[in-house]
Formats: sequence, C-alpha cells, structure tokens
Amino acid sequence: MMDRPVRVGVIGCGAQGQNHCRVIRELGESEAMVAAYCDLSEESLAKASQLWPQARAARDYRQMLEGGDLDLVIVATMPNTHAAMCLAAIEAGAHVLCEKPFMMNRGEAQQVLGAAAKAGKQVQVGTNMRYMSTSRYLRELVVSGEVGDPVFCKAWGCHHSPPVWGPHYEVAKSGGGVLASTLIHGLDLAIWVGGAPNPVSVSASTRRLFPGKRGKALSPELSARFDAEDLLMALVRFDNGATYLLEGNWCDEVKDWHRFELVTTRGTLMNSGPFSVKIDEEGKVVDRTPELQGRKDWQDGWGESVRLQDADIISRLRQGKPWEMQDHRQLLNLQKVIDGCYESARLGREIVF
Repeated sequence: MMDRPVRVGVIGCGAQGQNHCRVIRELGESEAMVAAYCDLSEESLAKASQLWPQARAARDYRQMLEGGDLDLVIVATMPNTHAAMCLAAIEAGAHVLCEKPFMMNRGEAQQVLGAAAKAGKQVQVGTNMRYMSTSRYLRELVVSGEVGDPVFCKAWGCHHSPPVWGPHYEVAKSGGGVLASTLIHGLDLAIWVGGAPNPVSVSASTRRLFPGKRGKALSPELSARFDAEDLLMALVRFDNGATYLLEGNWCDEVKDWHRFELVTTRGTLMNSGPFSVKIDEEGKVVDRTPELQGRKDWQDGWGESVRLQDADIISRLRQGKPWEMQDHRQLLNLQKVIDGCYESARLGREIVF
C-alpha cells in the first residue's frame, strides 16, 4: 500500500508524453503527480512545464533519474532509446510504462524484462486500446466461449499518409515503418481479444511505395531520411489453430483505420467500422451487437483509453496490486511477431518460431 501520491517521471514530452502529463493532472495530486520530466526539445519542456510547473525538468534522462525518488517512469520516446531508458529507470527503482513498439528486437525485450524481474519491478507496454470498452467486451466474449473458438482474423493499420509527427519512417530510430509504428496497435488488440495465443510461424512481404505515392506531400528533408516500409502483408499462424492476415499501409486511398475482424466457430466480431457482434444461431445470422448509444460507460476514444490505462496502473501501484492487463509472455509474443515479419520479408520465406 502507498499512502501518498505516485511520483511519476515522464521521458519524452512530445504528443504522447503530453497526453500522459494531462491524464495524470486529471487524476488529481492525491493519486499521482509528475515529479520530473525530460526531453531534448526546449519547446516540449516548456509545454510540460505549463502542466507541471513544480516538477523538475531535465534534458538528459539519466539526470532526471538521479534522485531515485520516482515510483513510475513513462517512456514516450522513439524505440531506439527504449532499452537504455527502461533499464536505467528499473535500476533507479521505478516501475515502467513504455510506449509501443516496446523494443527494437526481442533480445532487447528479454534483457529489459529480465532486469525488471530481478529487481522486482513491473513493466507494461502502452497497449491502451485494450482498455476500450468495446475491446474488453469482445475479449470477454471470446474467453467465455460464448462465440466459439477463434479461427481467422484480418487486422489493419492504415493511414492516408506516413505519420510524420515522429521519425517513424527512419528504421534506425523506429525499428520499422508501418508494422512497428501503425499496424502494431490493431495487431496487439486482435491477438489479445483472440485469447492471446502463441505465434508459431509468419510469412510476410513488405514494400516502400513512397515517394511514388505521397512523395509531393512530404518535405525534401524528410524524404531524404525515409527508409522504412510503408506497405506490409503478413500471414501469422498461432498455436490455437487460428490464422491472422495483416495489412499495414501508409499510402491508403480508402481511409485511416486501426481495426480487426475476428471470425470464430460461431460468429464474427468487429472492433470498429462499425463495432459489431454477429452470431450463428440455429443457422441464422443474428446481430448481438450491444446498444452503445447513450452509454456513458462506453468511452472508446483514444484519449479515454490512455486515461483508463494510466489510472489502472497508478491505482494498482498505490494499492500494492500487480498490473494485470499484460504479462511478459504476451509482450514477448508481440515482439516475436514483429521481428518475424521483418525477417520473413528480408529472407523471402516463412519463419517458424
């Protein structure tokens, strides 16, 4: 039990770091407070200061961690920095919430999780879409067995144009393009809703359509650094017999979407576009989608899911309870699928785990 507010440090005060700072402010200082924050950008530091003027600011994360007084560190930077920052936070005595993608590869993920286990610290990745009401509802349907067993899933992560608010298009910083930075959201959610099975093999192909597509929309400076894939197709098999078909696209002419469609032995579940639950009942297709209109407890926006995530892990820290939304096996499995997709695309063959 903790009879004081959780002391939080935020590394990376860009868009998502700012989201965390705002959420913690909304939770109230009786629950948590941002005690320190860090960023290389003076502009980002200034924005964080507006929300938390009493917190100490630093440009170097090691300086931010020197006091050893933080209970929780949120890492909201590019993946190439995640391993060093998470390890330093754990060594400084803090639990860690790290944004996606977790690490550059599975080796780094195992190193960080091993260090956390040895130190008795918890690590969770920012899988905030799991906290959406629709996501939890679908997960419970599958786990209960009410809709039968998962058989096939299609998951998408698509944008009209590359997400240029961060250097996701630079492989050395991001670890990968559309898969690691965009498709990962729907992929993690689809695997989790489907019962969190273990991947057994993957076959993938990637392409870079930029600058043939969207080239005129981006600056010459950015274009010169663009070396990530912007199109990915993959087939992933799992140990429960389910097969997942993945599509990631940064040059989609249809629309932006992060969604999945899960086919089970009794029905079809869609998390968005629109959210629906359709079941086979005695040979007839019956719509069992719950009525959402007017339900204030079903707040499914991205910002609300971040708030629910942060509130959950902070509440559990104060109560001395373990984090339960994600375990190390699930986290490593997600990293395994990402690594396997890139290896398969590079080698031009299926990868068996």
